[in-house]
Formats: sequence, C-alpha cells, structure tokens
Amino acid sequence: MASAPVAAAPAASSRSAGSVEKAVRSRPTLALLFPVFSLCVILGILSAPSSVDAQLKFVGLGNWGYGTTSQKTVADTLKKVAAAEHISFIASPGSNFAGGVSGMNDTKWQTEFENVYSDPNGALKMPFFTVLGVDDWSGNYTSEALRTELTYAATSEQIKEGKLAPSDASEAAAAAENTGYPKWTLPNWWYHYLMHFPANTGGAFINSGHKDMSVGMIFIDTWVLSSSFPFSNVTSRAWEDLEKTLELAPKILDYIIVVADRPVYSSGASKGDSMLQYYLQPLLKKANIDAYISGYDFSLEVISDDNISHVSCGAGAKAAGSAIVKHSGSLYYGSETGFCLFELTAEGLVTRLVSGTTGETLYTHKQPLKNRPERKSIDAFNFVSQLPEVRYYPVPEMGKMPGRDVFVRVVGTIGLCIATIFLSLSVASGVSRYMK
Repeated sequence: MASAPVAAAPAASSRSAGSVEKAVRSRPTLALLFPVFSLCVILGILSAPSSVDAQLKFVGLGNWGYGTTSQKTVADTLKKVAAAEHISFIASPGSNFAGGVSGMNDTKWQTEFENVYSDPNGALKMPFFTVLGVDDWSGNYTSEALRTELTYAATSEQIKEGKLAPSDASEAAAAAENTGYPKWTLPNWWYHYLMHFPANTGGAFINSGHKDMSVGMIFIDTWVLSSSFPFSNVTSRAWEDLEKTLELAPKILDYIIVVADRPVYSSGASKGDSMLQYYLQPLLKKANIDAYISGYDFSLEVISDDNISHVSCGAGAKAAGSAIVKHSGSLYYGSETGFCLFELTAEGLVTRLVSGTTGETLYTHKQPLKNRPERKSIDAFNFVSQLPEVRYYPVPEMGKMPGRDVFVRVVGTIGLCIATIFLSLSVASGVSRYMK
C-alpha cells in the first residue's frame, strides 16, 4: 500500500536575541559583570513564553459555483480573510458547480472558478481540496476528477486552445506556478490527506514551546456511499476504504476531520440524511472524529452531536432563509452567505462562521483537543502504510441525475397530491355527515 501524502505546514519563525560585548578596561568589575548580565538577558528571553502563534488554519467553502455577484462578493471577502489569517488550504464539501460542468472545456471553469478566485497577490494560491456533490454528479463528473492532473499543469485556457499537453511536465509546472487561483485537487471520488503542523503549547522556547501535531482530512462522496449509486462494486470499495481509514486514524492523528457533500444532521432544507445517520454516524462516533463538514444546504451552521461538530459550510454563493425547525443540537444557524474558518491548535479546534459580505465572525465554536489513548506514535509509520491507497477509480457513464430542484418539485408535487386527497376525503366526509 502506498502511504498517504504528508504536507508540512510552514515552519514558524522564532525570536532571536543578540548581545553586544563592550570592553571596559578601566572598570574590571563591570567587565566581569557584563557577560553575566548578558547571559541572564538571553536566558530570560529564551525562558519567556514564545510569541509565535503556531497553528493550522483552513477554510470550508461549499455551494460556490453560480457565477453570481454574490459569489464574487464572498470570494473577495475570502481573499482578504485568507491573507490576514494565513490559511493553508481550502476544503470544498461538494456542491461545487450548479448543474455540474459539461467537460474539461466548459467555460464555467473560468467564469465560476478561475476568474472568481484568482488574485494577483496569490491570496488563494493554495490546494483546493474538494469532493463531488449532487449537482456535480448531474454533469460530466469524470472531467472534474481528471481536472486534478491538469490543474497543476496548465490553465483551462491553455488546455482549451491546445497550447499545452498534459504530458509536457516541465512547461506544465511553470504554468501552474504562474497562476493565481486555487489548485483544484480531486484525486479520486474519496481520498484522505495527512498533514503535520507545529502548534504553540504556550511553554517557554527553551523548553520547546511547540508541539508537532497531525491532522487527517478524510474526503468522502455521499452519493457513491448511497445504496442508490448504480455501481455497487464502487460503493463497496468506498465503504471498505472509509472503514479502514477511520479504524487507523485514531492511532496516528491528533485531529480527524471528515468532509462530504450531504450532512448527517442539519437544520437546513435537507434536515440531514437518514442513511448517513444510520450507517455513517456510528463509524464517526467510534473513530471519535473532531468535525464533519458538509456543503449541501445553503447555510452556515454548527451542530454538536456525540461530541462531534457537524458544520455546514454551504453558503458560498447564496443562502437559504431562516430555519423553521432547528436540530436539537444546533448551536448556531446563519441564513447569510459566507464560509467557515477552522483553526487547529494545541488546545483544540476553533470553528468560526464568517460573513461573506463583511468578513466579520458571526459565531465561534471551541472544541477541546480530544484524548486518543489508542494513539501510538512509535508505530505511526507502520499504521500510515496500512491506510488505503489513494488512486483514481473510473466510474462509467450513467443516466443524468435529477438535480436538487427537480427533487424538491417531485416531492412537493407528491405532497400536494396527498394533501388534495386528504382534503377531498375531509370534504366528502363533511358533506356525508351534513346529508345525514
């Protein structure tokens, strides 16, 4: 098995101290005392609490591909926040392009992704980890997966005009370096990515003061995991890989975060997913994951259930109205556009829901670092090597999926029919009683 890729967070800079030596020949006592004084100053600096605020930050952004003014407004706010907060990557929990894309040359790649999130200062020039959502599967889903190989090689304009072949590695690398938008990353329908980062423990620098911590980002496809997915062999493999990953994750990671399209629990329009509640939630609870990030519902929400933060980050371009009925574990529900900012520290996970128009924090949720007694650092490399291999599994073409709007219309029509039947029966019953 191939080991999972490991990315190291940028090393934190530390404060340095220098001393200036003076020769005081006329005063030998002072000359003897000065080195002692200098040593005390240096030791004082080294033993003081470190001012380096080391942690890992990333953004959750879902339901963004609409090409609207609202999407661009959120994107501009995101660029400012990303530059100020020094985020490391973006996690897009499905529902990327509304209606999906028609192929590699679809203009949506430029109008709803590259042009919107590009920045001359490179504010968002970072990995853009994603999974597919129901809208993406309704289009040419294969092109979204294959885009990963080309996104690090060329811009869509170069691909469309035939100026750059995917096999041209040297020119491809140069092209990727000159682009200022996020790097689309989707190596498979499901995958995992492991990272290490330094976290400030608040201790003295001379006593280290920093701790090397790890996080596993586990990306899953809720449509592939569904019993309705037309290719059962792919579904079975996806569940096998997920179960194996969640079994090993607590043994090697400080943080475990799962990213998917559909929510397990939600106060939004979906009200969660009963299949995920029955089959997935027990696995998440057993692995004691920290957070489950979804993007299906057009909302910003934090729900706490089984000591897991269920976070909805689906307001990247538009937002739904207020929730009529909230989940019992809902801590905050926002009905405006925005994104989620996650901060991983030595103390725990901090989740901030950020307004897409002002950049202000709407809500902050703090979750303490979880104790993982099963973690065995000495065997970490052995466990990492046992993780499922991340490789692309081709999925054959299938019939066009109905979008979420079609689903709503169908369910709404059925509901109206049922209501009409009940109303007719009630009227008939009333007339019958009146006639008697």
